[in-house]
Amino acid sequence: MCKAQPQGGFTLIEVLIAITLLAVGILAAASMQITALGGNHLANRTTTATALASSIVEELMELDYDHEWLADTTDGTLDLNDPDAVEAALNNDDFDIATEEFINAHDPDEVQVPNFTIFWNVVDHYPYDNGLADEPVVKTIRVTVRRDDRGVQRDLSLDFIRSEYL
Repeated sequence: MCKAQPQGGFTLIEVLIAITLLAVGILAAASMQITALGGNHLANRTTTATALASSIVEELMELDYDHEWLADTTDGTLDLNDPDAVEAALNNDDFDIATEEFINAHDPDEVQVPNFTIFWNVVDHYPYDNGLADEPVVKTIRVTVRRDDRGVQRDLSLDFIRSEYL
């Protein structure tokens, strides 16, 4: 009589465990892809906000030193290093708002402003005060771009110092 040879192979339980592990691995990879897409979206929005702020700064820096858009709207009382004071100034209209009319008057092909609000503020004698109230030597221009990223309000600010004597 012939003895039956044992056949090699996997049991049903082993196959189910292998499929489960494969599925968990694939789901983990998919989760990483979703997180990466979200990070790319945030980086894209931040880059756009930075480009918008830079464009506005360039436009403001080209203006004459005494231009109305470079007037100190806070009478020199805004401390740009105090986040609470800056937030209060944003909410109290101490910042000028870059409207589409402002943008289009300067360079409509370069700057797009959908879903972004652009503010700027000018403070005379900051960070350097020459002691002469009637003659500012420097102005600090802060441009803030506010955007809403999926329900989260985000601000990006750029500060530039403008000297009266270039």
